[in-house]
Amino acid sequence: MESVRALYSNAQRGIRAFSTSMSNNARSYKSVVNRQLKETPDYKIGDVRPKRLWIPKEVSKYPAYPYGEARIFKRSDRGLYGGQVIGFGNKISEMGNHTRRSWLPNVVTKSLWSSSLNRIIKMKLTARVLRTITHEGGLDNYVTKDKEARIKELGLYGWRLRYDILKAREAAARPVAFEIAKKEDGSEVKVYYKGEYSGSSIKLTIGKRKLLEQLFPAVKLNTVGNLKYGEFNVARSNKTIQEILVECESLNVDLSAFTF
Repeated sequence: MESVRALYSNAQRGIRAFSTSMSNNARSYKSVVNRQLKETPDYKIGDVRPKRLWIPKEVSKYPAYPYGEARIFKRSDRGLYGGQVIGFGNKISEMGNHTRRSWLPNVVTKSLWSSSLNRIIKMKLTARVLRTITHEGGLDNYVTKDKEARIKELGLYGWRLRYDILKAREAAARPVAFEIAKKEDGSEVKVYYKGEYSGSSIKLTIGKRKLLEQLFPAVKLNTVGNLKYGEFNVARSNKTIQEILVECESLNVDLSAFTF
């Protein structure tokens, strides 16, 4: 009985799968590092439109990925695959017969925390990328690393995730435009400006956008013609709150409801 089991186990061990150059390249970063920038034609005004040129209806908020979409293994654009693609090789029997076979990367579905976006992101990624994320100290550190090979292996999904995280970090680094103050009744309000207005010191509880909304009717009333709000807003986009308050004071704009 034991000899039969030994023969059976040996026969099972005889079926071995050998990886090919494509899988080895993905593991050794050759297929990632050697990836070239996508060649994009430079169209100019007046050129004849190509028949197969696709123009999106809306402009994407994400910048164009410099290496373009995946030409093979398209599903890698929908997750973090780390440059790994479908592999090909041979299944070899005890008699030496070669049977062609293929295998997919070890893809798992995980929910990872992004500290910059302050939320959990559910995604598909390979086990190798998951180990790299653990080594880097988190998802944010993995996708924002400036190494050229890292950007090449991110793919379309990782490139867009990288953009969202960098924008969130940039917004978090901006100085706070207001401070919290307490009124006499004990309630807390946001104060956007402290200064002088109409001969007295004030604390302004509205920001620049709402302040312009209060100023617009007075400016429109004292302007010849039909003044549009867009034109009014663009002309004052670079002005500070203090400069807008000076204009409000000259036109006697009542801001008592927004000051204390």
